[in-house]
Amino acid sequence: MLSSNITESILNIIKGITSIQIFQFDFWFHPAPTSLIEAVLPFVVFVLITFLGVGALFYNQWKVGKYPPKNRIFKPLATGLIIIGIFGLIFTALNWQGISFLGMRIFLLAPFLAAVAWFLFFLRLLKKEVPDQVVKYETRLIKRRYFTKKK
Repeated sequence: MLSSNITESILNIIKGITSIQIFQFDFWFHPAPTSLIEAVLPFVVFVLITFLGVGALFYNQWKVGKYPPKNRIFKPLATGLIIIGIFGLIFTALNWQGISFLGMRIFLLAPFLAAVAWFLFFLRLLKKEVPDQVVKYETRLIKRRYFTKKK
C-alpha cells in the first residue's frame, strides 16, 4: 500500500515536471521563439554579458593598469565575456530568423552557461589566488627597491 502511494506520488511529480515547457526535449531543439519575451530576453542577456566584458576591459585598463596579479585575471575575463556575448548575439539572431539548426534554443543556453562558468572561474581565481599573488608581487617590488646593490 505504501509503495504504491510512493510510486503514484513519484509519477505525479514526473508528470508535473514534464508538463513544464523548458523540461521538454522538443523545446530546446525548436528554432523559432514562441513569444516576444522569449525573443527579447536572450538578446538583452547577451548584450549585458557583452557590456559586462567591455566594462571589465575598461576597468582593467583604467583602474588596474599594469598591475600584473589583477591584470592576469581581468584581461582574459573581459575578452572571454565579450567573445561569448557576441556568439550569443549571433545565435539569438539565428533564432529570430528561425534557422533550423543554429537557431535552436540549445545554442542560446550553451553560451549563457559558458559565460556563467567563465565568470565564476575567474571570480574564484580573484578570491583565492590573487591575494597571494599580490603579496608576492608587493614583496618582490620592495626587495627590488630596497635590496638592490648600487654600483
